[in-house]
Amino acid sequence: MPDSTHSPRQTSAWLVLAIVSLPVFIGALDLTIISAVLPEVIVSLELPVKEYLDQASWAVSGYLLAYAISMTFTGRLSDLVGRRYVYIACLLIFMIGSYLVTAYDNTTLNSWISRFYNQVLDQHPPRLEERHLYLVIAGRVIQAFGAGAMVPVTIALAGDLFPADHRAKPVGVIGAVDTLGWVLGHLYGGVMVRFFGEYGTSIKDAFDGIGLTIATPSWETLFILNIPISLLALIGAWWVLRNVPQPRHTGRFDILGTLFITLALIGLNLGLGTGGAESAATASSFEELGHAATDYGPYFLIGAAILFMMFLVIEARVTYPLVRLGMFRNINFSAASVTNGLVGFCLAIGLVSAPLLVNFRMEETTGEEVQNAAYIAGLLLSGLTVPMAIAAIPGGWLSERYGYRVPTVGGLILACAGFTLTGFTWASDTSYWLMGAEMAIIGVGLGLTISPIGTAALNTVGEDERGVASALILILRLIGMTVAISWLTMYSLDRFDVLKENYLAPEGASLEEALAAATTANLEAAVDVIKELQYIGAVVSGAALIIAFFLRGGRRDELVQTGDVVASPNPPYN
Repeated sequence: MPDSTHSPRQTSAWLVLAIVSLPVFIGALDLTIISAVLPEVIVSLELPVKEYLDQASWAVSGYLLAYAISMTFTGRLSDLVGRRYVYIACLLIFMIGSYLVTAYDNTTLNSWISRFYNQVLDQHPPRLEERHLYLVIAGRVIQAFGAGAMVPVTIALAGDLFPADHRAKPVGVIGAVDTLGWVLGHLYGGVMVRFFGEYGTSIKDAFDGIGLTIATPSWETLFILNIPISLLALIGAWWVLRNVPQPRHTGRFDILGTLFITLALIGLNLGLGTGGAESAATASSFEELGHAATDYGPYFLIGAAILFMMFLVIEARVTYPLVRLGMFRNINFSAASVTNGLVGFCLAIGLVSAPLLVNFRMEETTGEEVQNAAYIAGLLLSGLTVPMAIAAIPGGWLSERYGYRVPTVGGLILACAGFTLTGFTWASDTSYWLMGAEMAIIGVGLGLTISPIGTAALNTVGEDERGVASALILILRLIGMTVAISWLTMYSLDRFDVLKENYLAPEGASLEEALAAATTANLEAAVDVIKELQYIGAVVSGAALIIAFFLRGGRRDELVQTGDVVASPNPPYN
């Protein structure tokens, strides 16, 4: 059998994948980009940072929520109307959202908001600065609807472009691109805004010198840059997808099921009260791991559970469901789904642990110390996430050669070992080099699972359900992370208070002894809690490992022998 990697048609498939993956990277980048510049956004809108930080955080959590919600139905939509049109529409929505983030001071938009409050709500509209903030958040949500939707559509495209025995590598590449995007977003945002602060005036003067008038670059420039980049990607995607068959499968779109699963996801996020993985990864204390849920949190969770049960009832009864529940009868699909949710849980533990330990080790809370701690935490997180993204690619190669089980189980063994090492070795004075090396082990382990899990799901379903399968895998990982962050917040706060008592000075100690012990108690109790989180990560990795043993098949030669692929290894297009 010829090596399809060198065939002209296979090269064309990789070209398609490269072009459609660019907006996926930009959308993932924007998932975390604003976290680094959120205080500056609030200041530029002339609002007090302390009073409006919680409201402004919806620019982060609202993006994550909309990102997940859009995945629930666009995968299925692309199964029905074709990948090309859904992908192009999602990219246009992302571009419109990027523009609206920077158009917060548009007179017409603000006038419409005022009329809405006056004529519809019969209320006095918020002051202008608050309206500007709400428009920024609205733009971010619109951005996310486009960005999140492109990910499952792109993975489904990989299923269309590559036969079953060649899907693992492209799925690994898409996973790496998506992961690298949200990994680098915070760093990119912080570096660029600092660069604009130092050289913005010089950049403006340079453009003035050639007769072009521009505004001084600022945080808004980050979103303006999305538009020309996305426009180039739009032209490229329209061109490369023109010869790709666009299968349109019979059926109707399940509007009712979409409504119920969307409301259930909203209820889950509001009930858990989390700010998403990014805000948790920058937390400086256990209280900041997640936004505190409101007093109505339990009611939101109960409502989410009821809505989800109603969703299942609907899906079991309608002729054309959003999600065919029969997919979960397949052992590969179920094992991949559960494993991915547990991988998301483990990833959340990895994301929150290092920043917390770094921040608790700060001796002072001066601006310079805080910036230095943020820099160190960012490097440590890169030690987790960059190897994770890189490992997704060899994970695809291993999957094609040895099947789904080997790289998934091997990766989870590495992750379990990494979490166990961190639990044994982390202390209040542990070297950051050692911490980074151990986190890299966890990152490589989790990264190896991305491709086999995604490919197992894709190869399990028919071509009319690839979009749905891609979306489910992605959503379950996000839900795993969201649930983990909420649970970690509650667990850590409770354990911190208990363990802190072990380090406080005994009764009768002097004031100086009591103060010194209190300072030490905070750090040592925090270290103990973080070590416990690592052991929990090891246990959850072990649970995922057991589930992963149920994965079957996936080797290239097996797929060919069983007739699961087209006769030619070349992609079925052109």
